[in-house]
Amino acid sequence: MITQQHILRAVEPLVYAKRGLSMGILALITLVFIGIIVVGFRIDAGYLKSIPTTHPYMETFLKYRDDLGGANQILVALMQDDDEEIYNEEFLAKLKQVTDEVFFLPGVNRARTWSIFTPNVRYIEVVEGGLSGGNVIPAEYAPGQEMFDLIKTNVGKADIIGRYVSEDETGAMVQAQLLDINPKTGEELDLVEVAQGLEKIRQQYETEEISIHIIGFSKVVGDIVEAATEVGLFFLVTLIFTALLLWAYLGSPKLAMIVLVASIICVIWEFGILTAFGYGLDPFAILVPFLVLAVSVSHGVQYVNAWVHEMADNNRDNFDASLQTFRRLFIPGSTALLTDLAGFLTILLIPIDIIQEMALNAAFGMFAIIITNKVMVPIWLTWTKISDPNAFKEKQVRRDRLYDGVWRLLSNSTRPGAAVPILLICGILLGWAVWKYDELQIGSFSEGVPELRPDSRYNQDNRAIVDNFTIGTDQFVVMAVTEPEACIDYQVMEKIDRFAWRMQNTAGVQSTISLGQIAKQINMGFNEGWPKFKMLPRNRYVLSQAITPIPSSSGLLLPDCSVMPVYVFTSDHKAETIQNVVAAVNQFNSEEENQGGRVEFKMASGNVGVMAATNQVIKDKEIEVLAYVYAVIVVLMLLAFRSVAAVICIVAPLSLVSIMGYGVMTMAGIGLKVATLPILALAVGIGVDYGVYVYSVFQEGVRDFGLSLQDAYYRTMQKTGKAVIFTGVALGGGVATWLFSQLQFQIDMGILLIFIFTANMVGAIVVLPALAYFFMNYPVPEGGYNKLEDIDESQSKAH
Repeated sequence: MITQQHILRAVEPLVYAKRGLSMGILALITLVFIGIIVVGFRIDAGYLKSIPTTHPYMETFLKYRDDLGGANQILVALMQDDDEEIYNEEFLAKLKQVTDEVFFLPGVNRARTWSIFTPNVRYIEVVEGGLSGGNVIPAEYAPGQEMFDLIKTNVGKADIIGRYVSEDETGAMVQAQLLDINPKTGEELDLVEVAQGLEKIRQQYETEEISIHIIGFSKVVGDIVEAATEVGLFFLVTLIFTALLLWAYLGSPKLAMIVLVASIICVIWEFGILTAFGYGLDPFAILVPFLVLAVSVSHGVQYVNAWVHEMADNNRDNFDASLQTFRRLFIPGSTALLTDLAGFLTILLIPIDIIQEMALNAAFGMFAIIITNKVMVPIWLTWTKISDPNAFKEKQVRRDRLYDGVWRLLSNSTRPGAAVPILLICGILLGWAVWKYDELQIGSFSEGVPELRPDSRYNQDNRAIVDNFTIGTDQFVVMAVTEPEACIDYQVMEKIDRFAWRMQNTAGVQSTISLGQIAKQINMGFNEGWPKFKMLPRNRYVLSQAITPIPSSSGLLLPDCSVMPVYVFTSDHKAETIQNVVAAVNQFNSEEENQGGRVEFKMASGNVGVMAATNQVIKDKEIEVLAYVYAVIVVLMLLAFRSVAAVICIVAPLSLVSIMGYGVMTMAGIGLKVATLPILALAVGIGVDYGVYVYSVFQEGVRDFGLSLQDAYYRTMQKTGKAVIFTGVALGGGVATWLFSQLQFQIDMGILLIFIFTANMVGAIVVLPALAYFFMNYPVPEGGYNKLEDIDESQSKAH
């Protein structure tokens, strides 16, 4: 059997025998990664990455995307701020210019671009000689009152008020769908470039009289990337804050820089490996570099703290102190990191590319920490000279005495008088968390885009469009799938029309558009505009007459009429709204199936359809993924400690914090979505580190030195517990700066991480020893427990 000693005998020579060579190789690799980052690093935000492509809804979406359009669209609304109608020279000139600018943006599907200036927005009317129709704005458009009156009349005839013209006719909209590939370059469409183009349009054409409002997925990505400078600033603030705390904690700027520089190198390796494998950094994955930095700081502090103790308490020189620290911490530290790595890889089970990339990114970071913290830092410390060792040791002794009363107090957690109340409180917190879990929202709590602040320009634009138009970017598209030529079959069309009416009257739905609705409008036109005939004709030939003027380019039917989408425009994309819409579709399908219907209403396209699929995947996978993460932790803890007690003492506090995390999300109004789902799983890694370091020293004191639980835990607090407390405070304080971000999802992440970092620290420091009282049952040594002073004295004399 391979033991820890076998592993150490194999690894030690690689680290210490050729220190210069090893450090040189690591430095060279770091330089190579820097070069890779400079040449190939990119922000990579793709719409399809956020889609669970294996979900049945998305199979429907992808099947009909080329024929009926995708879900990635942009809306540009021009609004007159003086409440004047749009039929004037200045406004229409602006609208024409904006339409042309949007039309020629990279990646815009020009066949699916609409405004009252595009030839695919038309009207049809019945005249004395038959039917007459044309563009809403005639090709021979020339400004003038007569032309303005004609356009207003045509807008009414085209029945586009609420869609391309605002309900009060003081604004107009340009709508366009985006392709996944840029036709000019043949490469994946750069959404940031699209967003920048849209912002240029706003800056160029917006005036005091005419405001421009822009929404769409590409604009969201652009706004998030624009805030990347701010994110970088937060990263810098976190580094400075951590450096100052490290200096204060370690008492040496030199030691503080070792921890910090090693952590920065970890992030460089993470980005380097990510780029080398062909990945970019998704804007929603900004959490990962912070997490890698946090885990690296946690391990670095433990290592340098132990090195300082070896010098101060055991009178070792820098080389021997590093070697002894390596022998004591390499196995538990590497075990914790391997646990993190394996746990992160379980997130790959979630079939959403952006989350899978986040999992790989975090795994790359953990690999980097194993190399840098377990190889680079030990070598670095062998070369670190303390100018006045005696003064340094004396200062460390004084610092330890300063908190001696706190460590004595915390050591009482191993006594029944404290352990029982602590676990009772944990039970109450667990009950609260389970109760709050039922209130957890899968998806968004809020209107607008939850990734941005409610008062952001984007969400203000979204409110302006929702308030003035009956359509927005929030659309849920249901495919009415039937047999070919079904659009001239009254029974089929009546069923689709009835379905559209049902959806129109569903809570959270603003409006619907279907082939039947347009056909009824045309049929009324064929009958001299008599409202009585705003209905679907039962005669197939008359019905054909009403359907014929509607081209397949409208997106309302396939050329063979085998699929006819129903567009459902929702007031928002809150989880509750999506659930209502999905439930209404399922209920209608169930009712029709019982009657042997010939039409199947298949979900779903549109951005709300994508969200519905994503929410279902998250709901199905979140417990499963967390269970796998903990299964990996349990197995690796068993292999590392060969003790059920160790598993209970380390994993139980972690589990409590994870479950409480759901309660915190509910209280803070944070929904479980793509941006937040990985946080609880990823942040488990910090808790594992805390628990492993605390338990390994705690167990050593009881099992190897024959100390009582209380003395062993007091010794643990002196040696490693204080480093855990420092790490929890430092990381929580660093992440607290996120609360001032302009990105709402970063604020949400900050709230969760502050809680998780702090709660895991409390769990490892307070709950773990309380559990140890009940489960760490090592036999009392012959002659009774050893005294802590005797152990310290014997160790000091031995060196």
